[in-house]
Amino acid sequence: MNLREQNELICTCICRQTELYCEWAKRCGMSYNTMMTLYALHLEPGITQKAITQGWLLPKQTVNTVVKELQRQGYVRLEAGKDQKEKRIFFTDSGLVYAQERLGPLFELEDRALEAIGSQAAQAVVTGQLAFTAAFEREVHRGT
Repeated sequence: MNLREQNELICTCICRQTELYCEWAKRCGMSYNTMMTLYALHLEPGITQKAITQGWLLPKQTVNTVVKELQRQGYVRLEAGKDQKEKRIFFTDSGLVYAQERLGPLFELEDRALEAIGSQAAQAVVTGQLAFTAAFEREVHRGT
């Protein structure tokens, strides 16, 4: 398999994985954007909307809408960040329960998928993705 074919397969797999996350979110009665916002907040309590937008490639207005809805439902609280404009997002106690109910089954799916391919293959995927991402980032930023 040549480099072009390998890149096409990598891209296809990334797109398919995103599609599967969308499918799972829908099955759980929430949007992909809500699920990814919960996921980001689970991984990094106190994350800002800007960081979610940049790190998870979600539209700024969409993240704002999701966070406002989660706040309205009592699942998150906002605290002042570095400046007046920046707000850090934290789960409330009920938000932690809500997130666990929504994300727990997803984490179990992810774990079973990795177990299904075995620890060696799982480590190879992680190592390969980290290396590819770093090399791709260098190429994208070369000369900028």
